Amino acid sequence: MANNNAQSDDAKTRSLPPLVGSIQEGKVSWKGIEGVDFELLGYFLSCHLVIEHYMDEFLKTRYPDLDWDAAKPTFTQRVALVKDMDLPDRFNCMPAIKHLNAIRNKLGHRINFKIDDETLLPLKHFVQKAFDGQAPPSEVKELLEKFATMCCAIFGGAISRTAHDTRHTRP
Repeated sequence: MANNNAQSDDAKTRSLPPLVGSIQEGKVSWKGIEGVDFELLGYFLSCHLVIEHYMDEFLKTRYPDLDWDAAKPTFTQRVALVKDMDLPDRFNCMPAIKHLNAIRNKLGHRINFKIDDETLLPLKHFVQKAFDGQAPPSEVKELLEKFATMCCAIFGGAISRTAHDTRHTRP
């Protein structure tokens, strides 16, 4: 069994190949990838994936007769379909989820895109509103955790309510 300390030390020394910088008179310059918090990046993407899972389960429960595997809707299409959740304004997480996805799209095209307090402002506003005006966490991962947990709780409640009301059954 591997030593956890060795794994974390190893993770600190890992790097990615450099990016192509400029090309001047036939000479290529290479630009190293620096300052990327890969742990935060992974946590952010995991939050996005778990929220997407809850959205999928909500849609499958809400519209059980549709063939979701064949349709393969995009994230944006899922967001459009979820709009009829009829949530009180305080718990309407969809604008913040749209913003989360916009950040994910930026990360998909720019490895050095920074996830910081300012980038996550719509998530911060949602968390503050959902938690009845409490100050949202200032640490980015803590904010992401609180945001993902609240979104999943909202979807989880809607899934449970819909399943109960319709006596829905599926594997």
